[in-house]
Amino acid sequence: MKVVLVGDFPPPNGGVATHVEEVFRAVRAHGGECVVLDIGKGQLPADGVLPAGSGLRFAALLAAYAARGFRVHLHTSGANPKSWALAFFCAAAAQIGSLPPLVTIHSGMCSPWLSKSPLRRAAARASVERYGTVIAVSGQIRDSLLACGVDRARIEVLPAFSHKFLQPGPPPARLVDIRARAKPLFCAMLAPPQLYGKEVLLSAFALVRAQLPEARLVVYGVGTESVQADGVEGFGELHRPTALALIASCDVFVRPTLVDGDSVSVREALALGRQVVATSVGHRPPEARLVAPGDAKALARGLLEAAEQPARTQIAASADPLHRLLALYGLSAEEMAPCAASAAF
Repeated sequence: MKVVLVGDFPPPNGGVATHVEEVFRAVRAHGGECVVLDIGKGQLPADGVLPAGSGLRFAALLAAYAARGFRVHLHTSGANPKSWALAFFCAAAAQIGSLPPLVTIHSGMCSPWLSKSPLRRAAARASVERYGTVIAVSGQIRDSLLACGVDRARIEVLPAFSHKFLQPGPPPARLVDIRARAKPLFCAMLAPPQLYGKEVLLSAFALVRAQLPEARLVVYGVGTESVQADGVEGFGELHRPTALALIASCDVFVRPTLVDGDSVSVREALALGRQVVATSVGHRPPEARLVAPGDAKALARGLLEAAEQPARTQIAASADPLHRLLALYGLSAEEMAPCAASAAF
């Protein structure tokens, strides 16, 4: 395997960046060569991670790796013109090599964005028709691509989640005291855009506190260190092992987003045996308790109901989407056997 991943890479941490990092680690763990061209906000150099830099630098790096026999795999949102222009460019650059490129479309905003214009759908179809495989992280995104005229046989649905690297690290120091006092403890990942539902969550939690005065809410993600509300503790951006420790310590994980795709944090929380309350947008696993988006009272009721339930049994790893992705890169079933064994709980 020789793969060049184009996408966001931590920091900052997030769904796409987390997935790219996992794929990067998995390819290298199985003896393949893998580099990342980081097009995210961080763009910090690291072993095997190259800042994309200027457009000229990015084009030169991508062309060079394609010429050396690396398979190009782009990870992008699909929710704006820049995303589809990038998809078109990466597919063109991949023609320098001999391996068919892949693209993964990640964003829950992709479907509503494409639905607004026939021109957008035509551009999306033109951008992906040179890819060997188009990966949608949810059925909703697949259906939107089909509506664009993309060949069904070219599309695969693979969630951007793997059990392989689900390894909580040490918890933040002040979490120990919060956990000891919280009855119950709620947890959520937030970010500045309104679509993450911060205000709805804080309003809902205030209603919960009126009935459960000892309840606490811990939030993490960019900007959350400045969140100020009664019973709420903000931890700011966390590296994934620390974020997983935060999730594993809570009683209920909350996903209050107004728009979503297939949330990695929801899948992480369920896999760690947490109760999950999430808004009914995007794709949600059947184990999650769903409430209407933007409704603080409905969210509060969902939180109170979930808090009364015992912790779930951890969801066992079965068909890990990472295995299929490695197969698309050319890894044989025999070579993949150690990957499957290490993913089991």
